[in-house]
Amino acid sequence: MPMISKAVCQELQLAACDGPTVRLREVRDVTLEGKVHRVLARSGATWSYSLRAYVFADLYPYGQAAEVIQQIVARQTAVRPDRGMVSCPASIAELLWSELPQDSGLLGLEPSAGHGALAAEGARLGYSVDCYEVEGHRAADITRAGIARSVSVADFLTVEPRPEYHAVAMYPPHRINLAAAHVLHAYNFLRPGGVLGALVSCGIENGAGPAARRLKELLGSNGHHTQALDEVDAGGDDFLLLSPGGSPVRAQIVYLYTDDE
Repeated sequence: MPMISKAVCQELQLAACDGPTVRLREVRDVTLEGKVHRVLARSGATWSYSLRAYVFADLYPYGQAAEVIQQIVARQTAVRPDRGMVSCPASIAELLWSELPQDSGLLGLEPSAGHGALAAEGARLGYSVDCYEVEGHRAADITRAGIARSVSVADFLTVEPRPEYHAVAMYPPHRINLAAAHVLHAYNFLRPGGVLGALVSCGIENGAGPAARRLKELLGSNGHHTQALDEVDAGGDDFLLLSPGGSPVRAQIVYLYTDDE
């Protein structure tokens, strides 16, 4: 990585950091402003027009952008931490699991597990949890944490379904049709009487793609219910999600049930 200038470092030091957001002071030097933008972009921040700030979306809601900025300034180079996914907040993990079967010794699955935030909550409840994660370094984090029965490095959509799990807890990729495809595939891993809980954007079933249409058909023919996150917390702050692009997303938890034998 090339070294960044003292002027860029100074602008970053003068920026106002609030949780995962970074607000720069007004800069009249367009060239300097562009350099600061490039450093933040290389470090994983994206510009949010609604928030009028740069957002490290994968730090939301508990991470601190100030720590990333301090690293950039200290090293005088763009820091590229682990980006590309938005972790599920612990409060939402607890909420999602609260309506899944509750008993020790049950089998759970977290597809596209990221760093295993949902698996960790399942393990806390006494589940034996299997995880699939496409990125090896994130899968290694789950293994080191010791929260999963097994961790496999794989694209979940390529995994042959095994209908053996009492519960599936998932936060699929954000894009509607891809999220719908993940939910449809994960549903095939449930045993009779099993329950799937998925943290997804509102309106996932109304997408234009074939996966979204199939999900809408599944919701229409199977037992399910949804819970909009703004219905459970009037303040909303703990339940606001951000897309990887830094935009606020109205979210819901969708629960899907399989029939008993």
